[in-house]
Amino acid sequence: MSGTQQGMPSVPDNAQRIRAEIERTREHLGATVEELAARVDVKSRARAQVVELAGQARNRVEKARSQAVSVVRDHPIPLAAAAAGALAAVGLAIWQRGRR
Repeated sequence: MSGTQQGMPSVPDNAQRIRAEIERTREHLGATVEELAARVDVKSRARAQVVELAGQARNRVEKARSQAVSVVRDHPIPLAAAAAGALAAVGLAIWQRGRR
Protein backbone atom coordinates (compact mmCIF):
# COMPACT_ATOMS: atom_id res chain seq x y z
CA MET A 1 0.00 0.00 0.00
CA SER A 2 2.04 2.88 -1.23
CA GLY A 3 0.71 6.18 0.09
CA THR A 4 -3.01 5.33 0.32
CA GLN A 5 -5.26 2.88 2.04
CA GLN A 6 -8.63 2.22 0.44
CA GLY A 7 -8.64 5.50 -1.51
CA MET A 8 -7.62 7.70 1.47
CA PRO A 9 -4.84 10.23 0.79
CA SER A 10 -1.59 9.69 2.59
CA VAL A 11 -0.57 11.83 5.55
CA PRO A 12 2.00 13.87 3.56
CA ASP A 13 -0.68 14.72 0.93
CA ASN A 14 -3.08 15.90 3.65
CA ALA A 15 -0.36 17.98 5.32
CA GLN A 16 0.55 19.57 2.00
CA ARG A 17 -3.10 20.45 1.31
CA ILE A 18 -3.50 21.92 4.79
CA ARG A 19 -0.35 24.04 4.36
CA ALA A 20 -1.62 25.32 1.01
CA GLU A 21 -5.00 26.17 2.56
CA ILE A 22 -3.26 27.97 5.45
CA GLU A 23 -1.20 29.99 2.96
CA ARG A 24 -4.31 30.97 0.95
CA THR A 25 -6.06 31.98 4.18
CA ARG A 26 -3.07 34.08 5.25
CA GLU A 27 -2.99 35.87 1.89
CA HIS A 28 -6.74 36.52 2.03
CA LEU A 29 -6.51 37.75 5.62
CA GLY A 30 -3.60 40.05 4.74
CA ALA A 31 -5.54 41.58 1.84
CA THR A 32 -8.59 42.05 4.06
CA VAL A 33 -6.54 43.75 6.78
CA GLU A 34 -4.95 46.11 4.23
CA GLU A 35 -8.38 46.99 2.82
CA LEU A 36 -9.80 47.67 6.28
CA ALA A 37 -6.77 49.77 7.22
CA ALA A 38 -7.24 51.87 4.08
CA ARG A 39 -10.91 52.42 4.91
CA VAL A 40 -10.14 53.43 8.49
CA ASP A 41 -7.31 55.82 7.51
CA VAL A 42 -9.55 58.89 7.44
CA LYS A 43 -6.61 61.30 7.42
CA SER A 44 -5.19 59.90 4.18
CA ARG A 45 -8.61 59.76 2.57
CA ALA A 46 -9.27 63.38 3.55
CA ARG A 47 -5.90 64.46 2.14
CA ALA A 48 -6.64 62.69 -1.12
CA GLN A 49 -10.01 64.39 -1.33
CA VAL A 50 -8.46 67.81 -0.62
CA VAL A 51 -5.91 67.27 -3.38
CA GLU A 52 -8.67 66.25 -5.79
CA LEU A 53 -10.89 69.22 -4.91
CA ALA A 54 -7.96 71.64 -5.15
CA GLY A 55 -7.20 70.33 -8.62
CA GLN A 56 -10.82 70.79 -9.65
CA ALA A 57 -10.81 74.36 -8.28
CA ARG A 58 -7.59 75.18 -10.15
CA ASN A 59 -9.12 73.85 -13.36
CA ARG A 60 -12.24 75.97 -12.88
CA VAL A 61 -10.23 79.12 -12.13
CA GLU A 62 -8.01 78.56 -15.16
CA LYS A 63 -11.06 78.01 -17.38
CA ALA A 64 -12.72 81.22 -16.08
CA ARG A 65 -9.48 83.16 -16.55
CA SER A 66 -9.04 81.98 -20.13
CA GLN A 67 -12.68 82.82 -20.89
CA ALA A 68 -12.23 86.33 -19.45
CA VAL A 69 -9.06 86.86 -21.48
CA SER A 70 -10.89 85.69 -24.59
CA VAL A 71 -13.77 88.12 -23.97
CA VAL A 72 -11.35 91.01 -23.44
CA ARG A 73 -9.45 90.16 -26.63
CA ASP A 74 -12.65 89.83 -28.64
CA HIS A 75 -14.32 93.04 -27.31
CA PRO A 76 -11.67 95.52 -26.16
CA ILE A 77 -13.54 98.76 -26.94
CA PRO A 78 -16.83 98.00 -25.13
CA LEU A 79 -14.91 96.75 -22.11
CA ALA A 80 -12.71 99.85 -22.09
CA ALA A 81 -15.82 102.03 -22.27
CA ALA A 82 -17.42 100.10 -19.40
CA ALA A 83 -14.25 100.44 -17.33
CA ALA A 84 -14.10 104.17 -18.06
CA GLY A 85 -17.74 104.52 -17.02
CA ALA A 86 -17.10 102.66 -13.78
CA LEU A 87 -14.10 104.85 -13.02
CA ALA A 88 -16.14 107.97 -13.75
CA ALA A 89 -18.89 106.78 -11.40
CA VAL A 90 -16.38 106.09 -8.63
CA GLY A 91 -14.73 109.48 -9.24
CA LEU A 92 -18.11 111.22 -9.12
CA ALA A 93 -19.02 109.46 -5.87
CA ILE A 94 -15.73 110.49 -4.29
CA TRP A 95 -16.17 114.07 -5.46
CA GLN A 96 -19.74 114.15 -4.08
CA ARG A 97 -18.53 112.91 -0.67
CA GLY A 98 -15.82 115.55 -0.63
CA ARG A 99 -18.33 118.34 -1.15
CA ARG A 100 -20.34 117.38 1.94
